[in-house]
Amino acid sequence: MKKLILFTIICICGLCLGLYGQIEEPYVPRIIDYKIDSEHTVVSAKDYVLMPGDTILITITGSTNYSYMTTVTPEGKITIQMPTSSTPASRSLSLLGTTAQLAPQYDIVSAVPMHDITLEVAKDSLRNVFLKYFKHIDVDITLLFMRTFMVIVAGEVNRPGIAYARPIDRVSTVLDTIGGVAAIGSRSKIELRRKGKLYKIVDLEEFERTGNTEVNPYLRDGDVIYVPRMEKSVLVIGAVYEKPRLTFLEEEKQPAQQTEFAILGEKTSERRYELIEGETVSDIVAKTRLTPWADLLHAFIRRSNQTIAVNLAEAITDESSTYNIEMKDGDMLYIPAINAVVYVEGQVTNPGPYVFQPNLRVSDYVGFAGGLLAGASRSSISIQRGEKRISAAADPIIEQGDRIYVPRIFLRFWQDYLEIGSVVASVLISYLTYRAVTAQ
Repeated sequence: MKKLILFTIICICGLCLGLYGQIEEPYVPRIIDYKIDSEHTVVSAKDYVLMPGDTILITITGSTNYSYMTTVTPEGKITIQMPTSSTPASRSLSLLGTTAQLAPQYDIVSAVPMHDITLEVAKDSLRNVFLKYFKHIDVDITLLFMRTFMVIVAGEVNRPGIAYARPIDRVSTVLDTIGGVAAIGSRSKIELRRKGKLYKIVDLEEFERTGNTEVNPYLRDGDVIYVPRMEKSVLVIGAVYEKPRLTFLEEEKQPAQQTEFAILGEKTSERRYELIEGETVSDIVAKTRLTPWADLLHAFIRRSNQTIAVNLAEAITDESSTYNIEMKDGDMLYIPAINAVVYVEGQVTNPGPYVFQPNLRVSDYVGFAGGLLAGASRSSISIQRGEKRISAAADPIIEQGDRIYVPRIFLRFWQDYLEIGSVVASVLISYLTYRAVTAQ
């Protein structure tokens, strides 16, 4: 009986746990918070738009002088305040022999709509309001604290959700803070939606390239930033300042291409760029940041199973060049790195690679390597330049990637003869000693 009761209890507990596991937790939107550096930002009265949450200082000067702080209410209004006649600002209170200055006291006499207008317009509007109460006055507005509001970030971004922003923030500011646009996200067709409608297409590529702020507007309360997926794209790989490319050969898994692409070496980086219809090689290169060691003369495009050689130096400087071909979706542009070293090998003190420096000769690099050894053949020094071997007798200027080879002199007068004779004599003595021992 006890076993039956225990079994029943276990079954009931298991059923309860199963039902509990099926209860869905309520969805909580992801809120991304971050700090905005507004201390070094100058706000323009012509551009800044007052909205609920902004705190301002209103200053009245002229026939009467006073000031007070007020915040734009959730209804979009600000209060109109007057000093109380019974408690002037200059009144003081004596307590225990000390005099304390009383804080100014104000009466709220009205609340007027003051939202969705710039600070400059608000100043003129407030002056007209206060002229109903005073004559011969001037009114000034000072922004003390900016409001914080929420915007929605959706689409192909690294951390979608709800983010906090301030009126001084542009679309790029919020996107950078949440981790940026995803690798497959469009950077030139970002939608900024305001009040349920498409407000503007944001083009971060143009903004970063030209600094045009028209394509990267300020944010407003309740805005929605939507990043669509790229429709077409090209991949730029090589000597560019972008995300390091660490495992390209493993990722591509194309053994036939490995030898060809291995020339890019350790300086290889990559980035995917959105392709706009009609863009050419020079348009794509303009979006990149080439390194100083980029080899513009030996770039190439991989298009399906086709390899197209591209002289980037000519394509960039001459848009009508035959090398400035139109790019297609899926193209891969490879920009190799220059081999910016010179190798010194053979009979030198410190053989090895040395950093290339323009206009230096063979003798300079031999000096970098510590000079010639005693057995070096000065007259037989040669330079390996690609598939060519060049004599260094005239001490020519060295080019990038050259290999300087210093051979050894085969026979160096009496020193070499002495060394050879010593070896022969040693062998002969050993042989004669062996014969003498075996003869006994």
